[in-house]
Amino acid sequence: MTTNAAPVTSPLPGASLRVSMRRFFYRAFSLRGRASISEYWWWMLVNVLALIITQLVIPAIILGRNFQANITVSPFGSWALAPIELFTWNSQGAVDSPVIAVLSIIGGGWVLATAIPGFTVAVRRLHDSNLSGWWVLLALTPPGPIILFFLAARRSRIEGVRFD
Repeated sequence: MTTNAAPVTSPLPGASLRVSMRRFFYRAFSLRGRASISEYWWWMLVNVLALIITQLVIPAIILGRNFQANITVSPFGSWALAPIELFTWNSQGAVDSPVIAVLSIIGGGWVLATAIPGFTVAVRRLHDSNLSGWWVLLALTPPGPIILFFLAARRSRIEGVRFD
C-alpha cells in the first residue's frame, strides 16, 4: 500500500495551529528539513501569548496593578539570545505573592522548554526559503534579530528541497 503523504522533513503549507504545534514539539531537536511559514509563525504567536498570559495578564488580574515584567521575543522564540523587547512594565511596589512566584517559574520553564525547539524551527524556516541554517548567526549582530524576522517571512522556495 502506498501513500502520498509528504515526508516529515517537508514543510506543511497552511498548517493549522494544532498541527503546527505538534510538529514543533515532534521535531524539536531536528535541524534537518524545512518548516513552512505557517509552522513558524503559529509557534511565534503561541510563544508570545504564553508569555503575555503568564507574565502580564494573570499577575495584573491577581494583583490588580502592574508589576515589573519584561516580555521579549527573538527569531527563536523567547530565547535569551538576540531579544527584541515587546513590553516592559514597571513595578508599583514589592511583589510578594506566591502565585506570582509560581507564574514566574512557569514562564521561566516555558522559556527553557522551548529554547532548543524555537532555535531548530527557525533554522528549518530558513531552509524552506533556501537559506542555510547558518544565517541564524545574524542574531549575534545588533540588527540581526530584525533581519532574521524578515528572512523568516520570505516565501517558500522550491530550491529549499535540498535541505530535506
